[in-house]
Amino acid sequence: MPVLTTGPHDPTGPRRLTLDNGLRLVGVRRPGSPLAALRMRIDVGSADEAPGEHGLAHVLEHLVVRCSMGGGRVADGALVEAATGRPHTSYDALVRTGDIATAGDVLGAAFRLLKPDTRHLADELAAIRRERAQRTADVRWRVQEAMFAALCPDTPYAHPVLGDPGTVDGLTSEAVHRFHSRWYHPSRATLVIGADRVDEELAALAERARLWAPDHLRTESRAAAPPPDGHAVVSEVVGAGRRAVAVGFTEPGAPFDADAGFALARRSVRAARGIDVLRLRLRSHTCTWVLLSATDESAAVRSVAAALRAVRELLLGPDGAALLRTEALIPELRSAEDIQRSVADASDASDASDASDRIPAARPTTATGVGEVADVIARWQRRFAAALPEGPAT
Repeated sequence: MPVLTTGPHDPTGPRRLTLDNGLRLVGVRRPGSPLAALRMRIDVGSADEAPGEHGLAHVLEHLVVRCSMGGGRVADGALVEAATGRPHTSYDALVRTGDIATAGDVLGAAFRLLKPDTRHLADELAAIRRERAQRTADVRWRVQEAMFAALCPDTPYAHPVLGDPGTVDGLTSEAVHRFHSRWYHPSRATLVIGADRVDEELAALAERARLWAPDHLRTESRAAAPPPDGHAVVSEVVGAGRRAVAVGFTEPGAPFDADAGFALARRSVRAARGIDVLRLRLRSHTCTWVLLSATDESAAVRSVAAALRAVRELLLGPDGAALLRTEALIPELRSAEDIQRSVADASDASDASDASDRIPAARPTTATGVGEVADVIARWQRRFAAALPEGPAT
């Protein structure tokens, strides 16, 4: 029988175990919390769609909540929130402690046989058409999607999560059933819970989760082709003399061991220069990017590089430690106490495709130094500047 384990050097860290059906369970301690947060992350996203399936992972997310989870309501209150990304699909619930078992069963229903009737499928496709209309009306979304297409050419990461409108509108119940049967299996999922008495709750969930084995067996599926290591700058005219610009780069690896430095660097840059540095893990690679307004693409790249250089100089100056503490460290520590944030972080840090089932520590501490944060910003500066066609900005 599986036992609860912790990391070798962190007896107070996340608890984790793997069940016989392959489901990975992770528990995050939140002493004294009257609420519990749960996240079911299934390792299928738009990057796993074959030609003719573009948008199917997102459609499936809608139908799982509506059909398998009965609308996603837990007990008499909370609703399951769901999201589809390129590498994963996630289902989240924030509930009272007494509703943890019910919430677990609702999330576990994701693995049940799914073959929606015609009415349910039509209703969700109509909802997705409305969602697509809202997204495509947003210039920032269009520019961001164009950036991903430029960064990940000839890979499944290039097409939008919302997929191809013609493909989505033509989906059948049988196509949904086949895609669900191929991907929705406990062995492709991680369930994270943050709670007060997490050891007891995790053990109880493990007993219930052993009953979540679906009627279908796990099938072998191809791995998504990785994106290349590179840079992209894309833009769209938004007004007289102004463009919305996305500047991004991909790099091999998944540097979650540097999450504390990333979070503090991001907060420092945002506080000092109003630029938000975004990041997405694409399994074998990580994408980092910014969105901003500029007169042209070259001006945008130079503006980002200059802003990062200025923030790094501030941090390494006489008031840098105070800036880091007040504008980055204290807000980040406060944010890290949020129970849903803790569960999301543990889910992101635990790659369900990693047989070692590791969860690296990534929390900032008062010992996180100015030098570590400045090094992260310096690396960003170099990578963003390299996006200039004529070479790095000076």
